[in-house]
Amino acid sequence: MRELLDIAYRTVGETTLYLDLFLPDEAKSPPLIFWIHGGAWRFGDRKWCALKNQAERGYAVASVDYRLSTTAPFPACIEDCKYALAFLRQNADKYAIDTSRVCAAGDSAGGHLAALMGVSAGHEDWEPKGADCSVQAVIDICGSSSLKRDYQQTPEQDNSIINDLLGAPINSPKGMMLAAAANPITYADGTEPPFLIMHGDKDDTVLIEQSYMLRNELESYGNSVAMHTVFGGGHSFDYNNPVNAAVINGFLDLYIMK
Repeated sequence: MRELLDIAYRTVGETTLYLDLFLPDEAKSPPLIFWIHGGAWRFGDRKWCALKNQAERGYAVASVDYRLSTTAPFPACIEDCKYALAFLRQNADKYAIDTSRVCAAGDSAGGHLAALMGVSAGHEDWEPKGADCSVQAVIDICGSSSLKRDYQQTPEQDNSIINDLLGAPINSPKGMMLAAAANPITYADGTEPPFLIMHGDKDDTVLIEQSYMLRNELESYGNSVAMHTVFGGGHSFDYNNPVNAAVINGFLDLYIMK
């Protein structure tokens, strides 16, 4: 595996954003896994990349930073993800990757953003003008699909996470409007790529109902969705144990390795 680290893909004001790229040793023009880290939208960075080992299976893996909610509220995070994908498409020849086959993947906050990448291709307010920010598959691991529902189900002390993301209290008119704009379920219309949704049934941070809601909404429009419940799994579980790895590997190999 080859590592190309600290690649600057965007500067916003005084903030420069980076991505890391992991490439298989021998594969030519490999498909791309576009990894988005979790951390409640306010913590974490690209150095946490749960699917980095997929480079050993012939995939290119990009792990991207985005502006955290402590720096800029929504939609800064999804804008940055889309700009990172646009950058990789513009530089596909330079890095010898196949950006016609891209799977957006992430966990927790990253799962929410990966799902949002999958349902919002062509959102002109979030994308560089003229850029193709579509993805061909999505892996959403324990992500939120309805922030309003999250707010109703989580303890009061946890609502600051959502408020920080939105830059407004979610129980305010502005917050509710922004929450709707941030919800993946808002955008489903039958044009989405295949989804793999994974969630632990003991997750008490983002309830598994969030994933059921997204699955049901996508399926209601005829989209292809695989739902994998990790029985006994909390908000963090081992993505690389034999069962979970087989699910992820099978999905990737079916939809973007081809």
